[in-house]
Amino acid sequence: MKSPAHLNTSGRKRNAQEAGQIHKKSRAENSVQTVTLNSGQEMPTVQFGTYKMKGEDCFKAVVTALRVGYTGLDTATVYDNEKEVGRAVVESGVDREKLFIQTKLWRSFVGPAKNGKPKCDSELRKSLKKLGVTMVDLWLMHWPGPGRHLNYPPVRMGMERPKVEIVGNKDKKVPLNWSPDMRLDTYREMAKFVGKEVGSLGVCNFSARQLVQLLEFCSANNLPRPAVVQNEFHPLLLAKEVRALCEREGIVFQAYASLGAGSLGLLDNPVVRNIASKVGVSEAQVLLRWGLQHGCTLLPKSAKEERMKTNRDIWDFKLGKEEMEELDSLDRSKEGQNTMAGWLREQDPDYY
Repeated sequence: MKSPAHLNTSGRKRNAQEAGQIHKKSRAENSVQTVTLNSGQEMPTVQFGTYKMKGEDCFKAVVTALRVGYTGLDTATVYDNEKEVGRAVVESGVDREKLFIQTKLWRSFVGPAKNGKPKCDSELRKSLKKLGVTMVDLWLMHWPGPGRHLNYPPVRMGMERPKVEIVGNKDKKVPLNWSPDMRLDTYREMAKFVGKEVGSLGVCNFSARQLVQLLEFCSANNLPRPAVVQNEFHPLLLAKEVRALCEREGIVFQAYASLGAGSLGLLDNPVVRNIASKVGVSEAQVLLRWGLQHGCTLLPKSAKEERMKTNRDIWDFKLGKEEMEELDSLDRSKEGQNTMAGWLREQDPDYY
């Protein structure tokens, strides 16, 4: 989607009260709904996610998704599928100007390279080349910390929080010279591309503490504020603190793992199933509509065309107050927790 000619680069956008408002278009316009970012861009409320999709399977799925009406695509450097996403855009025949494409900078590419230049610069060029585009509509920092060598998981597996560190693996970080300031410095470097190769900036997996720190950094350095925060969100993990902060600051909250991921069993949860039966929709539609009514934008994914269609078909029904409260009551997260289904080999992001 075309970016505005001039993007806000300091403080909150003058009409920030409009940021985050969902605008529904007519069925004649392919039932495309958008949300206004604090940069002035329009972002599709429901985009097609590509996490864990690889190779030809990814290519075929994205082509199908575009042909059934998705106008937003979410990918990432670490997904190793940007090239397939780019090929699919060409194959679909959909005008690039009508699409919203977002990708993410992986955590290994924060900070300076050996030559002293920011690693993110070359990573953006690589992403643009793989996607076959001259700009991405949204570029997100994928993780607030350095991560670890995956051959050396730093913590005990499982969804329990706080994590228990494995003795001897504490210092196996990537990069070795990482510090909390590095994510701020990297964000500053990412910001120089806004208005050119990048439409807006965002972050993923940030805690409320880390987001406040980033917002203060942006204000102090006259940098564009993050337009989107992409975090895990579903009835088992309500992410209340981060969502409330986003709402106050005019930042769009984008939910991932809306269906809970297989390990959480949300699609088979009796509460979800009962509501789906009562409303006459699928369990996935219940969970996606629940997220929508909480003011979130969404990233459903499926390799099956029929599910792609039903995952978008969430505008003609509404969950009642009692149904919303039933789903909210499933929350089992600890205070401040912002991951559950993902990152089982990591500390919760707020650790960094």
